[in-house]
Amino acid sequence: MYDVIVVGAGPAGSTCARTCAQQGLRTLLLDRDTFPRAKPCAGAVSLQALSHLDFRLPDSLIEEECYNVRVHHDGSVVHAKRDTPFAVVVTRKYFDSLLAEKAVESSADFHMNEQVVAVREDKEFVEVATKKTAYRSLFVAGADGIHSLVARTLRPPLDKGSMALALVSQISADEQDIRTRMDKTLDLYFGTAPLGYGWLFPHRGYLSTGIAGLAARFSKPREALTKLAKALNIELSDVHGHFIPFGGIRRKIAGGRILLTGDAAGFADPFHGEGISHAILSGKLAANALIAAIKNQERPEDVVTRYGRDADKRIRKQLRVALRMAYWVDRYPRIFLRIFCEHPEAMLRFLDIPAGTSDYRHFQRWLLLHLPFLLLPGNGSIKTNTSRNAS
Repeated sequence: MYDVIVVGAGPAGSTCARTCAQQGLRTLLLDRDTFPRAKPCAGAVSLQALSHLDFRLPDSLIEEECYNVRVHHDGSVVHAKRDTPFAVVVTRKYFDSLLAEKAVESSADFHMNEQVVAVREDKEFVEVATKKTAYRSLFVAGADGIHSLVARTLRPPLDKGSMALALVSQISADEQDIRTRMDKTLDLYFGTAPLGYGWLFPHRGYLSTGIAGLAARFSKPREALTKLAKALNIELSDVHGHFIPFGGIRRKIAGGRILLTGDAAGFADPFHGEGISHAILSGKLAANALIAAIKNQERPEDVVTRYGRDADKRIRKQLRVALRMAYWVDRYPRIFLRIFCEHPEAMLRFLDIPAGTSDYRHFQRWLLLHLPFLLLPGNGSIKTNTSRNAS
């Protein structure tokens, strides 16, 4: 009998388990894979995401610090440069393993290679059955991804109209070639996928390229990725696919003795696709709600109310604004390209969001306030470099 069972050892699950265990709760972390395990992902982790961790990421895991971004669309490009990084690039295989190790260091039990097959809620506990055995706990946190088994106890599975399909490929490259080509820069290619984009990110010893778009409208993703790779003059290696939930859509994230976190709750950024920041934060918010409930012997409905309130304030309101902006850019790409190219201050303002010094609501307010000016012709140059101190 545990206080909390966490299903899924990604960033959300490991953070939730670590936080619960640190406060003395009997915590079990379950995952179907053996760690370290491969995880298809572009690998950019925002500074905002790192700010939610209670420890410093080891330098050995940071493969590149990202100061700059180049946004491409229909042959046009804007290059925004910062004096401080807004993200780092990691290999998820090692990043996720570190977070799971931190949970174990805090006395959480971690059972790898143990797939959950059923979740049954009772009045006094929740029973979690795996292919090996069954466990009981006062509460369960579902952190088992977009196709969450735990989430099915609360709501239907997500449909293709509320998720993105992403394809990712790793291309081996010489370190010097990577530095010359990328120079601490993330390249984003808009107009390559519906309600999405393509990318090229630098890693240690390889480049990560990929493409993501709304699954319901993305009819030929492999063809789109091949076209992008040809334009970038790179040769694709193994291509892996995965789905990403569109955040900002109203979904049930808690009920009874069950809380959902990370992708299982639908907490991925619908504008630029990152899910790690909201995964880590939602893991902490869920853990804090569970800790208060168990220590104070509160009712399950009190946990649901607290978690829903905190998640709405810290995550869902931001994601709703991000979703609105994603639809704007998808519907009026040339207007936003013009804004970012001719007035690159807008791009730098946007990068303050992943840097953790601003948020979507502040950016939207700034954008609407300055929109009449931003729609005026700027310097007339479609290729624009800009730089400012991020502070």
